[in-house]
Amino acid sequence: MSLVMLLLAWVAGGTFAWSQSTVPADTSGYVWDTGCKDCHEEIYAAWARTKHKTALNRLSRGDQEKECAGCHFTGSAKAVSVDGRTVNGGVQCESCHGPGRAHAESAKGGGTPETYTKAPGESTCTECHNNKSPHYRGFFYSAMKGFVHKVK
Repeated sequence: MSLVMLLLAWVAGGTFAWSQSTVPADTSGYVWDTGCKDCHEEIYAAWARTKHKTALNRLSRGDQEKECAGCHFTGSAKAVSVDGRTVNGGVQCESCHGPGRAHAESAKGGGTPETYTKAPGESTCTECHNNKSPHYRGFFYSAMKGFVHKVK
């Protein structure tokens, strides 16, 4: 009986800690994946078929609180839910290109959109695809650069 109570207390404690997650303090610069989809449907569709979209799902809840989280979330490795709904899980557009609000807002009304602050290249990819990952099997930028979407 005491083992059952201990198990229930452990599950309740983990659930409580998980539910305390909040949106990162400064998300004002982000439009998230759906904000990018509005203008970049073809690129969004290509990304949606990749493991980047579901990167969050590959972590256990314990891993989401550890150093692994930074490469599986967009914007912040901390606290990712609002009312239990994940808002920035996965490696979304802004993980590689940087926050996109200024870009998106400058495009409204037919204007020429401002460029992103971050032009991704090999060093962007290797921030996560490196030997610090427990599942690292090598990374070859030249072979992978068109995997998510075409790279100019």
